[in-house]
Amino acid sequence: MFQAVWTRVIFLLVSLAIGPALAGTESAYKTSAGPNEVRVSSLELPFPALDKDLPLRIAFPESGGPYPVIVFSHGNGSSKDDYSAYSDHWASHGYVVIQPTHMDSTSLGFSMRNMNYAKMMAISDSRRRDMRHIVDSLAELERRIDGLTGKMDSERLVAAGHSMGGATALRLAGLVFVDPQDGSEVDYGDDRFDALLLVSDPGNNRLMPDAPWQAVAIPTFIATGTGDYGGMPKKPGQGATKGPKFSKEWVMPDTPNHYLFVDGVDHYLGGLICKEDVPGPKDYEALRIIDGVSTAFLDAYMKEDEAAMAFLQGGQVAELTRGRATLELR
Repeated sequence: MFQAVWTRVIFLLVSLAIGPALAGTESAYKTSAGPNEVRVSSLELPFPALDKDLPLRIAFPESGGPYPVIVFSHGNGSSKDDYSAYSDHWASHGYVVIQPTHMDSTSLGFSMRNMNYAKMMAISDSRRRDMRHIVDSLAELERRIDGLTGKMDSERLVAAGHSMGGATALRLAGLVFVDPQDGSEVDYGDDRFDALLLVSDPGNNRLMPDAPWQAVAIPTFIATGTGDYGGMPKKPGQGATKGPKFSKEWVMPDTPNHYLFVDGVDHYLGGLICKEDVPGPKDYEALRIIDGVSTAFLDAYMKEDEAAMAFLQGGQVAELTRGRATLELR
């Protein structure tokens, strides 16, 4: 209970700190913490197939349910504990958010030293297997975590991630990787996921095709910006551009793709997510924008909320953010 109350206190402090920056944007769509008290639990889930225990962080509403389930994959080197700015916001609005710590987390002693292609492939494979194991183990999680029984709707699943975690979620959503060594295709899609939510550019991994969206046939949300990896200048003196992985041929017939582009946002929101030891300042305004618009996406497709869908289609984001952000349907 103390942890749940403390989570709400943090939400309140953040809202007070950034309220003036986005005065009047409460109507933008759930930019502040929701009505649900949030409980946070951590445990290690046995994973015999990989001979390990998988560390998990789970944020969920104290009461009610069942709720849609978001399985969120962290960025390279990060961990399950570095994205509460997103996960706890979604949980407060009626979602269960499960966050694994993958093998490439520095919290587990991982280092990029002596990285090679074989190790990269092993990490990539382990990450997607972690995500699938979580979905396979929802009933076990309910048994092991106090208060979680009846909270998870296994028929409403979201694959989500940041940076390399975005690439992990993409694979589960149907993206086919291409092995640059022999040109073979690697497909690990999981049709149990109903939507794809990506925060920030997954980077220009050479395993990814130039047009990754052609393989994704479920509703997709992406948040990125001018300071993100894909938006960084290619050479000194060049202007920033929208990253090739997020902009090239990003059109799918009959598949809604919602593209949130925030001016000035960087890969870490100035240290609010993934890593703290990055140049600031912390971008609370961008966090609030992404929290609100991503929740609208989740509500529209996971809860069939008409108000959320109207917001996504309303073309109001630029005005509500004083021109800092745009939301496109592609």
